[in-house]
Amino acid sequence: MLTDTQQQPLIERIRDIDHPEAVRRFFGLLKELIDIVNLPNGDARLAFVVRQEKASITAHINFFQALRIQRQRRSEVEYHLTVKKSCQDRLAILEELVFEPITEKSDYVAAIIGQSNVHLLYQPVLRTCWEDCLLELVETSKRGPHSARHNADVYRAAEDEAFLSELIRLADDPTLGDRRPNDYTAEEPEAEYETDPEQNSQPHNLILFGPPGTGKTFALQPYLRETSDRASLITFHPAYSYEEFVEGIRPEVINGQISYRIRKGIFYKACMSAIQQAGYATLADCLNDSVETRQQKLKKAPPHFLLIDEINRANVASVFGDLITLLETDKRLGAENELWLTLPYSQERFGVPLNLFVVATMNTTDKSIALLDIALRRRFSFREIAPDPSVLGIVDGVDLAQLLRTINERIEYLLDRDHQIGHAYLTTVETLADLCTTFRDRIIPLLQEYFFNDWAKIQLVLGDNAAWGKDPDLRLVRVKKKYTSAAAGKLFGELPDSIDEVVTYELNPYLQQGDFEQISADAFVKIYQK
Repeated sequence: MLTDTQQQPLIERIRDIDHPEAVRRFFGLLKELIDIVNLPNGDARLAFVVRQEKASITAHINFFQALRIQRQRRSEVEYHLTVKKSCQDRLAILEELVFEPITEKSDYVAAIIGQSNVHLLYQPVLRTCWEDCLLELVETSKRGPHSARHNADVYRAAEDEAFLSELIRLADDPTLGDRRPNDYTAEEPEAEYETDPEQNSQPHNLILFGPPGTGKTFALQPYLRETSDRASLITFHPAYSYEEFVEGIRPEVINGQISYRIRKGIFYKACMSAIQQAGYATLADCLNDSVETRQQKLKKAPPHFLLIDEINRANVASVFGDLITLLETDKRLGAENELWLTLPYSQERFGVPLNLFVVATMNTTDKSIALLDIALRRRFSFREIAPDPSVLGIVDGVDLAQLLRTINERIEYLLDRDHQIGHAYLTTVETLADLCTTFRDRIIPLLQEYFFNDWAKIQLVLGDNAAWGKDPDLRLVRVKKKYTSAAAGKLFGELPDSIDEVVTYELNPYLQQGDFEQISADAFVKIYQK
């Protein structure tokens, strides 16, 4: 248990903030700050300060505020991320952001995010501006020392998750420091629990799959908006690994010496957040509790959602590793056949809580469901999100819904249903010029990829083939030239090895050059209307 009286101010500030999830989120940001500036605890350029009058915890770099969490009176929790003034125009797209000057003449401002808009913390443009600012602050000539104000325990809490959990527990109930470990396993009255309706219809492991542009990523947004403090988002990529997802060892250079530390990944942190929703501070507390109480708490706890975009871009079997078994509903902590294992790096006991829900998206043009690992298919539910032409209207006489239906029917015939085009490609089209731009820059390049530059099939999809009867001036993809044996001989001076007839193609010149006024709406109407 914590006994150092110097930790008391930090515990009191955590109690003032009165939002454990927000505190954990702040210390996660603080850990990122530490990793970016690469300065050890006690460095004169750092000052991590707790202030009673503002109920805040602040990280300073070279006298400049870099990061803050605060809660004044009964207002909501706020996160303050310092960015350069020049970034304000880039951040204007995030309308909910509020900016506040650091000082009257400072070149920096604080981007303020309330807890209700916490999803903004994960916007790439804000992260980039903040991280660039941190690197600039650490190099400024206006330096410390800060040793008189620096609270070393704030740094330690960012680095040591167990230490942070203990601080949060003591902030929640000061008497915990006097209790024995067994005191935490007492069962709570059944009447204090209410079933969370979100858990009744939601599969524990769900993959939303479909072709591009059907709104799969958009379907994740309600989780971020409505349960922003109970959702984590990650996008997989081909190099993503178990060490980044669960835990792994990363090298760090401190005072010229290389050291190796175990870093927790987003899956581990999501499991921790789910455990905390059930009233546990750590996984160890959960596993040390009685089976009956653990089941009761986790079945009734609010859900935490781990959202994975583009799940099939990574080697999923490698990323999840031996945790794939723990994902099964009946193997989760709090379930009938619960299991846990020992993590390979930290040697901690680990399990997946019953109130963690994994929701992922999968683009079927990258990989069909049939090609997924069998173990993964067995443990996930799959929900197809298909193109929905009904959301589209009529623009300048072009029936976008019928246009999309016809194109997709042709693609499904020539390829398969996994390569259809989603309605999102056309939802922003408001004018004929918008439609021309969408076809030139997005749809036709996508068809080139689908058909490996087989322009004859692209013509079939767009109704530009001769048999469809489209006027040549209305064709989006035209025959440029047909090379007979005589034409080939004239071009090369002799006949090439292949004397088959060769046909070359080109985009409609008006479409290619952006002269959209010269393109009639019939160029698109005649795609679906012969």
